[in-house]
Amino acid sequence: MRIDIPAGAGEIIEKLSVAGFDAYVVGGCVRDCLVGRVPGDWDITTNALPTDIKAVFAGQKMIDIGERHGTIAVKSGGGYYEVTTYRIDGAYGDGRRPDSVSFTNDLREDLRRRDFTINAMAYSPTSGLVDYFGGHADAKNKIIRCVGDAAERFAEDYLRIMRAYRFAATLNFALADDVRAAALAGRQSLLNIAVERVQTELAKLLLSDNFDAIEVFFKDCADVLFPEITQLKNLEQNNVYHIYDVWDHTFAALRHTPPDLTMRLAALFHDVGKFATKTTDEKGIHHFHGHAKVSHQIAEKTLKKWRFDNNTIQRTLCIVSHHHADTQPDRRLLKRLINKLGADAVIDILTFQAADNSAKSQLARDTKLKQVLEAKELLEDIISSDEPIKITDLTITGQDIMRELNIGPSAAVGQHLARLMAAVIDNPKLNTREDLIALLHEGGSQDG
Repeated sequence: MRIDIPAGAGEIIEKLSVAGFDAYVVGGCVRDCLVGRVPGDWDITTNALPTDIKAVFAGQKMIDIGERHGTIAVKSGGGYYEVTTYRIDGAYGDGRRPDSVSFTNDLREDLRRRDFTINAMAYSPTSGLVDYFGGHADAKNKIIRCVGDAAERFAEDYLRIMRAYRFAATLNFALADDVRAAALAGRQSLLNIAVERVQTELAKLLLSDNFDAIEVFFKDCADVLFPEITQLKNLEQNNVYHIYDVWDHTFAALRHTPPDLTMRLAALFHDVGKFATKTTDEKGIHHFHGHAKVSHQIAEKTLKKWRFDNNTIQRTLCIVSHHHADTQPDRRLLKRLINKLGADAVIDILTFQAADNSAKSQLARDTKLKQVLEAKELLEDIISSDEPIKITDLTITGQDIMRELNIGPSAAVGQHLARLMAAVIDNPKLNTREDLIALLHEGGSQDG
């Protein structure tokens, strides 16, 4: 088989070959080519030692990324490529990285240390595909298998457990039975991983569209990483708007969200507060009054724990807090909501409400979902019409108010602006300087 590699990578391989060394593109780039994906990075492995690499490319720009571990970044063809010496990893004392590495002249030994068979292949234009561990067959069969014993591979780097589920999701593969068994047995070790590494893998997992694989990860590992979500299993919702328990509804809603991390996180956490707020009335109907507030509290604590960025946290919390907001297709109501939260937030809320209601009963889809979709259309019209919605859209300012009422800076100025804004939202024609000054004095005299 033939893989088209970038010119820059090809030049590096050729120069190393001319100098008497072996060199291959390796790992994820080979995997991606075999499954029809465009590689993000092209890494190169060679039997040349770091000093040899530096000597071969002495006339080119290089970055010493980690000479102790055999990696030099070489600039070629307009970009940098990581060139790493074949190596054998020592013991993994911290469950993340080897305590020591030793260089080898054996490509097989270098590939043996890698996590999954699909990541343990190499390729060069002269030697073709090098596949000692069946990665090509596993790629064809859409299976995630470890190189060697799965439990040993996971013990070397605990994050490989999450990577197994992530690759299954993003590649639309399945976990081999022994891989899933080892992941389940070792899942407590996920707590020993740096939170940033967990967060990065979780984000990649959630942004895939293999929702079955996403749910498998949470079924297997949520009890360790996200116990609040595990509590939703078998939490029944006996009311006319639901046909699933809270767990199944959560993952059904997730399936209807766009590939946006905020939406996916909101789906996971929007109903976590139902466990603590469930009540049952005399007719046996279940209620979850105030669950959005409790869900917000849980989501905030969890997202901060896993160190998501502030923008992602705030967007997610806004959706979670307002996923039950009244969003009828009423122009004034929507404009007030935009004034309160901002247009982007209202778009997020309506987008999520569509996903949420798509995961409910037929009654909910016929009523609530229909209402949300009509509200989204109306919202688009409101935004495109450029109607005054924000304080800054008013034809007078706080300075005008202080001058007209002969007052200094105070909370009263903001209160007057809010009152005028409310009037303009109800009647945009009032947004003239003359009308607003008249309304100001009416209110000002009443306030006095």
